[in-house]
Amino acid sequence: MKRHSLFLSAIIILLLALSGCGSGGSGAPGSSGSDNTGVMLETYVRPYYIAGGWTIENTDDLSSITFSGNFTNAVDVNQIDCDPLPDVTKWEPMVEHSAILVINAKLLNPSSSFKPGNLYITEYKIDYFRSTDSLTAPPIESDRRFVSILIGVPPSSGNWYSAASVVLVDLIRKDKYVEMIQGGMYTARPGLLNNYTAEYTFYGQDSNGKSFSFKTRHDFTMGAYNYCGLLQ
Repeated sequence: MKRHSLFLSAIIILLLALSGCGSGGSGAPGSSGSDNTGVMLETYVRPYYIAGGWTIENTDDLSSITFSGNFTNAVDVNQIDCDPLPDVTKWEPMVEHSAILVINAKLLNPSSSFKPGNLYITEYKIDYFRSTDSLTAPPIESDRRFVSILIGVPPSSGNWYSAASVVLVDLIRKDKYVEMIQGGMYTARPGLLNNYTAEYTFYGQDSNGKSFSFKTRHDFTMGAYNYCGLLQ
């Protein structure tokens, strides 16, 4: 989808990466499931744009995860022409902004004779909250997705990493954000900037049919960013 810049001269803003991510497990406030599944979950998300990946090494003694990609909390809402020549058009990439969900599983009671089975996330919901410095920003509608994400569990004591790609902000919500600012009911700082928090709630069952859920949060910014450097 090609979309023209909001301005005759494109606003070029240096990429910002706000710090701050939340974590929570299936036993944290507002979550449930550890007693049912026998597994504790430590979770967080890492937002990325266009490219994001991970490598997991799980052994009986040690589990580790490493990342690669364009990790940023800056969600671009305004597509620009990346080529300065008047007779050439080269559009900036404009796709949904994603995130890597990272899950670190630990047994609730490693000495128990009960051995938990794998866990499966079946759906998740994202609720978006305006930050205190962006109370006049457009509201972002909640998003709900149905998925099948496997969470492995450690065979004994120790930890066990799993990961999956999830949505942070899709194209529909990017477009709506710009439309609501243009409509005059909501405001933004120069460069269409506003700050938000995404709160994820994940739901699932283990291989024994026991239900669990958990939450995690992450801060991000909506704005007119320049991602021309990510063109192939």
